[in-house]
Amino acid sequence: MLLRNKVLAVALMFLSVAGCKDEDKQKAQPAAMVPTAEVVAVEPQNVPLSFEFAARAQGSKETEVRARVGGILLKRNYVEGSEVEEGSVLFQIDPKPFEVTLNQTKARLAQVRAEFKNAETQWKRTEELYKQKYASEKARDEAKANLDSLAASVQLAQAEVDAAQLNLDYTTVRAPISGITSMEAQSEGSLISATGESSLLTSITQLDPIYVIFSASENEMMSLANMIDSGKVKNPENKSEVKARVKFGNDKLYPLEGEINFVTPNVDEKTGTIKLRAVFPNPEKRLRPGQFLRLVMEGLTRIDALVVPQEAVMQGANGAYLYKVNDKNIVESVNVQTGLRTQTGGWIIDSGLQPGDKIIISGLMKIRPGMTVNPQEAIQTTAE
Repeated sequence: MLLRNKVLAVALMFLSVAGCKDEDKQKAQPAAMVPTAEVVAVEPQNVPLSFEFAARAQGSKETEVRARVGGILLKRNYVEGSEVEEGSVLFQIDPKPFEVTLNQTKARLAQVRAEFKNAETQWKRTEELYKQKYASEKARDEAKANLDSLAASVQLAQAEVDAAQLNLDYTTVRAPISGITSMEAQSEGSLISATGESSLLTSITQLDPIYVIFSASENEMMSLANMIDSGKVKNPENKSEVKARVKFGNDKLYPLEGEINFVTPNVDEKTGTIKLRAVFPNPEKRLRPGQFLRLVMEGLTRIDALVVPQEAVMQGANGAYLYKVNDKNIVESVNVQTGLRTQTGGWIIDSGLQPGDKIIISGLMKIRPGMTVNPQEAIQTTAE
């Protein structure tokens, strides 16, 4: 009997301990089931904006060098592909025919001037005789008409001399601008003309400074203008505040800054884009016409922006949404309207959030709206 009582006592003690463990397990289980969610609290901040566009380089000046008189091309005075200065001699056309023409016109001018001088003497004599009543009015008028006619002949002969001199000067073909030359279009010894394709001798492209041409969509430009009008984007006091940078095909950044110096006033009907032009210093000729580039426009600032990391934004049937944690640590799904991207890859939220909202940024696949979570704030980097 005594042994039986001892056995029952041990059994009761075992059941009591097991019951306590089960009760403790039931009490601890709810706390262990609450997942931890990494969150960031969004606060208004001024965010530097950056816009990137496909672009292409273009010479700031591109000029065709053409012959202005015809003749035999005697000599080329530059190395193809070399840099030439404005006014330097590029080609020499045979000047001899033009020298002959110039001498002929000068002789004609000298002859007409002699005739004019004689007519001037006759006019003075006739005028004096007319005053003394020794010459008729008809003789006086004829002398005056002859003088006027020869005066016009002198002007015409002088113009012919000037034209002949100009044509002779044109036989020396000079560079109209400074820049890099192309291959010659006509070889030495060729007979060239002043019209048509045979008049083209070479081309010169100015590389410093150089233009970078790019296009922005009408919607992008209108959106930016609306943000400036509404005060969301700081309006630059002058256009020099808006800087342009260039990236090469390998994503390396060109070291020198440029500025946007032209915006076309019209929208391209076919593409719905607006063409813009930036100008860059190019002293080392690293940028070349026709080169494909990426143009980065900087200098604008988004005022009081709410920024969330890229990984926090998800896409659903109704558009973009994200998860936030309310005051009771319950997860809520919030539809948002995303705006521009920051330079670090985050999203600026235009609507759907309020300052101080806590946004979940990790473990999103395991979290559902209505869940209770244990929010842990992450260290948020600036949007710059």
